[in-house]
Amino acid sequence: MRFKGTYGMAVAVVLVLAWMLAVTPAQAGEVTLRLAHSQPPKGGYMGEAPQIFADALEQSTKGQVKVKIFHSGSLSGNERELAEMAQSGAVDLAIPATTYVLGWAPSMKVFDLPYLFEGASHFKKVVQGPVGEKLAKEVEDDGLVLLGYFLPGVRSIFNNIRPINTLEDAKGMKIRSMQSPVYVEMFKSMGMLPTPLPSSELYTSLQLGVVDAGENDPASVVSWGWIDVIKYYSLDEHSISAMAVLMNKKRFDSFPSDVQKAIRDAARTAENYQLDYIEKAAAENLKKIEAKGVKVNRIQNKKPFQDAVKHIIGQYEKEIGPDLIQMVRDAAKK
Repeated sequence: MRFKGTYGMAVAVVLVLAWMLAVTPAQAGEVTLRLAHSQPPKGGYMGEAPQIFADALEQSTKGQVKVKIFHSGSLSGNERELAEMAQSGAVDLAIPATTYVLGWAPSMKVFDLPYLFEGASHFKKVVQGPVGEKLAKEVEDDGLVLLGYFLPGVRSIFNNIRPINTLEDAKGMKIRSMQSPVYVEMFKSMGMLPTPLPSSELYTSLQLGVVDAGENDPASVVSWGWIDVIKYYSLDEHSISAMAVLMNKKRFDSFPSDVQKAIRDAARTAENYQLDYIEKAAAENLKKIEAKGVKVNRIQNKKPFQDAVKHIIGQYEKEIGPDLIQMVRDAAKK
């Protein structure tokens, strides 16, 4: 299934810009790929993962394939648009949240399910095993190759009203939700009022009081600048978030098998780096959030939160596949 919406003039501008910025090979066989993402060139939740991918690919192909990186949302800060740009060929590669490829790969909802993943080590076992391979195959019919997965971290709630220690504290808050039915249902089940918005609109929405709250991992709270417009960060750790490294399939298929392997290997190198990096980055960014004056509290009793949303896994089990969910659980034991 493909997204039906278009982004009109914005896409036209991006297509022209991408064409203008394409590098003409100086030698026969030399190619420059265009990669777009929303994060800064260093830090955030990616660290230097895109650059590591670029360096590894250039080195393994002896300069035959280079990568030009458009970071910090310079082509688009809207991750749904980034995914669509990779699909259309406006860019060769993009790194959006898996939430924004649900229209192509419904089983990706597994990454949105509450209290299913147990951290970076568990996530790595899942995405570098049969689950990751199965999910990658789902997007190929829609003109994309999924090269790897990044983990921004474990998501918790931040707001401008009060610290959250119990479900009663969260009740009635207007919270920005990702544009995912799983997230909307999760926050409704907590007694909150979810408002689906792109990440790029949250800063202004918090400033203007359009929403009271948002939720995300510590690195994202810092890199998106929300640290400047929030008062409380309550660590309920309700879910993880996942990013997909996507490549336009026609572009990928245009390369010989040895270059395709080099692209996949470079993506795995970047993936391994990022999954190691994020565990350190979470602790460092929590310190930055506290230093900014945001009051951080760790919720001691998460069971009421877990109980409030546990029906969601059963609700989506048929759509995602009970076997897939069990495979995720089993990976934690390996």
